[in-house]
Amino acid sequence: MSEQANYARHLGPRDRTLRVGDHERDAVAELLRHEHVKGRLDEVEFQQRLDACLVAKTYANLDALIADLPSAEPPRPRQPIVWPPRPWPIGLVPLAILALIVGSGAHALWFAFPLFALFVLRPLFWHPWGRGYRRYRRW
Repeated sequence: MSEQANYARHLGPRDRTLRVGDHERDAVAELLRHEHVKGRLDEVEFQQRLDACLVAKTYANLDALIADLPSAEPPRPRQPIVWPPRPWPIGLVPLAILALIVGSGAHALWFAFPLFALFVLRPLFWHPWGRGYRRYRRW
């Protein structure tokens, strides 16, 4: 049973057309014997798979022999999703400045012109040349 851990369908070389050695064949043969003892393979099917295992030349040949058997491999650890940092809520800035303008009795109306240029004119002129906000992931 210790040989079972030495062969895994999802480990090893990515190129499954590479040739296998005696160690891999023995590991798959041990796995087939173990599944036969558990009752998942009858005598005829076990003998056919064992014969094919002993003459297998590539990892793909061995993978095909154990593809329908349950895997004893531990599940792969899931990679955590890394979210990019959220930008500061820049959309609230115009509302805060509008509240400042209204709260001051329209004495700070001059502050609306830079906001207009920043939030309206800049995106209009920046986007048509292919350099819009979507090109950059973060501000």
